[in-house]
Amino acid sequence: MSEIIVTNWKEHLSILGFFDGKLIFLDFPCENDRTGNIYVGRVENVVSNLNAAFVRFESNNKKHGIGFLPVKNLDPKFVLNREIKSASELRAGDDVLVFLRTEEHKTKQARLSCDERAFRKSKAFSGEDSGHMEGQHYADLEELIKTAKCRCEYQLLYGTSSDLKACILSAKEQLEKEYGLEFKLITDISIVYDELKDDSDITFYDEEKSRLPINVHYSLTSKTDDLLKKKVWLDSGAYLVIEQTETLNLIDVNSGKNLKKSDEIFLEINKEAAIEACRQIRLRNLSGMILIDFIDLKTAEANDELIEFVSDLVKKDRFNMRFIDLTGLGIMEFTRDKKKKTLRETIDIHRM
Repeated sequence: MSEIIVTNWKEHLSILGFFDGKLIFLDFPCENDRTGNIYVGRVENVVSNLNAAFVRFESNNKKHGIGFLPVKNLDPKFVLNREIKSASELRAGDDVLVFLRTEEHKTKQARLSCDERAFRKSKAFSGEDSGHMEGQHYADLEELIKTAKCRCEYQLLYGTSSDLKACILSAKEQLEKEYGLEFKLITDISIVYDELKDDSDITFYDEEKSRLPINVHYSLTSKTDDLLKKKVWLDSGAYLVIEQTETLNLIDVNSGKNLKKSDEIFLEINKEAAIEACRQIRLRNLSGMILIDFIDLKTAEANDELIEFVSDLVKKDRFNMRFIDLTGLGIMEFTRDKKKKTLRETIDIHRM
């Protein structure tokens, strides 16, 4: 069976794709990375001893819609509701045009900028979109400022849109292209069904009629349980240990319950582990430096075969995962672009 289920998973609206009963896709359509977005924001507080301001740029996102704005780089022309001569005149209630430089991370709030250089580097002026973008392109910075002055506060002028319909249909198109077959859309959320029923063949799962929650009917808990654990078992009896740190991600391959010891057996386990490691990396949205410590192979031929297998595997990754090297200790090094928050950043795993 090939299905895409749109439901609330771990208290987040989620898109879950399944092929042959195994989770192959996970996305949170309302949790898009907002880096590079341009907003009309409103100053909530100016903290003089920090030489900074706290600016709300999204009205309906609680604490996640407030960013930290260093005042020292603020160009006065980005204050929209009145004219000021210097950044020191900024005060609570001012409307400001802000560029989201970095997303929030753990306890740190999003960082905003009112630096002209940041705006000029935006794709809002280049005409090059990446993903589903919202807002027109602008001829120059002056046109952007003029447009901003006509808009209300907390408005996205340019950036990644969290258009639910677009996210779901994009996921469906992506999976159907990758697997070469049609994926059935299912949801237990009435507003999602109403949004998509005219544009796509979607089934509404009625919990009252079925007498079972969608989570139970489709065994979502058991099919997603491995994403929340450090140890992930493989069919062969081997297992992965996945460690996420501030600087890198480490995946250790262990032979586990598999008692047969030979280079041929270890090569097959390593290939099985590579496939599962790539799935875990994709579903957990791991990025940056990734190290995979495979089971040691004795011959150069076996190592070369594993490197070729893994290199072909990572080419399919949509976030540009790249094989870098095999170290002297037998650890494979990779890098992967950060496009979205990790699963750990999105949901509070430690609370579960």
